[in-house]
Amino acid sequence: MRNDDVIKRLAGAFPGPDPARKRAFFRGLPAPPVRHGRMLLGQAGYVRPVTWAASLAVFAAALAAGRLAPADAVWVTAALTPFAALAAVAERGRSALYGMEELELCTRFGLKSVMLARMGAVGLVHLILLAALAAALGDGGFFRAGAYFLTPYLLTDLIGLAAARRVRGREGLYVCAGAAVLTAGLALALHGVRGVYAPESFHWWLLALAVTAGLAGREYEKTIRKAEELS
Repeated sequence: MRNDDVIKRLAGAFPGPDPARKRAFFRGLPAPPVRHGRMLLGQAGYVRPVTWAASLAVFAAALAAGRLAPADAVWVTAALTPFAALAAVAERGRSALYGMEELELCTRFGLKSVMLARMGAVGLVHLILLAALAAALGDGGFFRAGAYFLTPYLLTDLIGLAAARRVRGREGLYVCAGAAVLTAGLALALHGVRGVYAPESFHWWLLALAVTAGLAGREYEKTIRKAEELS
């Protein structure tokens, strides 16, 4: 009889007791503190390359449009930003898509902290890119261009977050993709409305930006609360 068989039979005949105070032991192990900035950078390394590539592709396409057709650069960029938001929403839902939520619940930082770090990393990069686009393409002013770009981005973010909480798996990703296409189509349709990007219409853009930002912030809060419930 092989030694492996003897060990298995002995383990079956004389089962050992469950380890006492196992969780308390692991909680008592010393763990070096990790600063928030270091954690943010660490989690940014786990963001998929396709997310960063999509963000840079939107940035490059908008700059190309600004160079080839300066008069159309603003509304073209407004129609492109929903796809950057789609990449961000897809990244936030990656844990649920691949069934990794339970595993991330057992990590040192927990699902809520991981989600916040990744959302913060992607959101910060997108904010920097949108600000750079507003500075480069906003002939009518930096803040006006920023409102034109942020409104469709946040609208897509809002719909995507709401869909991700209600629809699981790839179906939720398809809903988010549909939201990005519809928002981009709306931006294209608005281009045909006379005076929609004129200075006298800017107050309506500010109102739309405030509403979408408020609703998107509420969806972020619900998403984080759901992660807290799982933790």
